[in-house]
Amino acid sequence: MSDTDQDPLRQAAARIADFWSHRGYAFVEDDQFEGLATTLSAFLCVARVPVNDTVTADLATK
Repeated sequence: MSDTDQDPLRQAAARIADFWSHRGYAFVEDDQFEGLATTLSAFLCVARVPVNDTVTADLATK
């Protein structure tokens, strides 16, 4: 499993994309997951939702 597959924001982006496509709302291409993950990260930051940065930091050091 690659590091990007372990990234919780990328996993969330993939699940959101699946959710939307199964409901016929939107289709997000695989190469757009990173942009969706970045948007989710920005939301968490702006909304001041605390996150466990050690998870992402651990992935960056592998």
